[in-house]
Amino acid sequence: MNVGPVPETAPSKYRQPRWLTIQPGLAMDNQGNPILVANAESCYLSAQPVTETTIYIVLKHSERSSQSAIVQEAFQILEKDVPAEADEVELCRVRLGVGEVAIAPPDDVFSPALNQLDLRHRQRVRPRAQLTASVSAWSHRRPIISQFEALFATLPGLYPSLLGQVRPEALQSDLTHFSYEEFCQLERPDKHHIAQYLQQGGVVLIETASQQLRDLYQVEAELRSALAISRSSLTTSLIASAEQELSQIQACITEAVTELTEPLLSFMHNEGLDLKPLAMDYVLRLQPFSFSRLPTLNGQPIGLYGWGGLLLLIGPLPQAWFINENIDLPREEIRSAQELGVNLLNFAAQRRRMHQWLKSGVEVREV
Repeated sequence: MNVGPVPETAPSKYRQPRWLTIQPGLAMDNQGNPILVANAESCYLSAQPVTETTIYIVLKHSERSSQSAIVQEAFQILEKDVPAEADEVELCRVRLGVGEVAIAPPDDVFSPALNQLDLRHRQRVRPRAQLTASVSAWSHRRPIISQFEALFATLPGLYPSLLGQVRPEALQSDLTHFSYEEFCQLERPDKHHIAQYLQQGGVVLIETASQQLRDLYQVEAELRSALAISRSSLTTSLIASAEQELSQIQACITEAVTELTEPLLSFMHNEGLDLKPLAMDYVLRLQPFSFSRLPTLNGQPIGLYGWGGLLLLIGPLPQAWFINENIDLPREEIRSAQELGVNLLNFAAQRRRMHQWLKSGVEVREV
């Protein structure tokens, strides 16, 4: 697709440098409908906004009946001021200035300027996602939403079987995010709604970045490293002393985690929910990516604890999904964080879907 010449037959009022040429080709919308453009097509960009506005040029599948009553495949070329819908395929978009401005090809295809064609958002052909994971946040905090959106952007290359989407309504998605402070300050009616959400298959992810645990993890890592490097040169008594100190630090970590989980277990007990710990190895550490141990980010191990659909996440995992100049992480740590994020999304989507199957009362028999 490109800026095209003005057709010779165009009326005088349309003889402006606003014509686009769509080259022949085959497209497929998200509902599986083929859209065949057999010949080059011209279209005129008619929008003349009063403020800077993004305009979308899309193809839409349609059908028409011929005189022989045979349904023929056809398509429409639409000019919109909203993004393409599920049954449409975006060809390009352009950020239009005010008035009847001329349209031009981009000087830089990766950074088109005002009134230049933007082809960066055209979808490539790829396997259709088999599962969609929806996410919402209790307080609609923008940082966490942006972090999840950054994780969704990695899915086509990292795990194309899964699609992610943000939903504005908390407790209406597969996964709802809370900060630890938000959850602990909830009133009883809200907690009752959350309990119902969990019973219906929803997943509640509670995130905390405990400074106390961060310090304890740092000391534990330093002790482990010192023991590994110096074990051969230390006396037996010094090794025993270091190992005893390490055990004390690990006991403090266990105590700190127990203190963090206490409000969560109290909530589950009060709401009559199952307090049985989640089988983490099966549902979160092996599907779809395998972890022998959870990632460590900036020297801080990620902690993940669960009871049914209630998850406690300890550590800055979502921060690693969003590229931030203030956070310097090795590529391996970023990829591990993304893969664990995919496991979280997959768990939430699978759990809610299976609960919906049970609710529908459909009996599935093995053959």
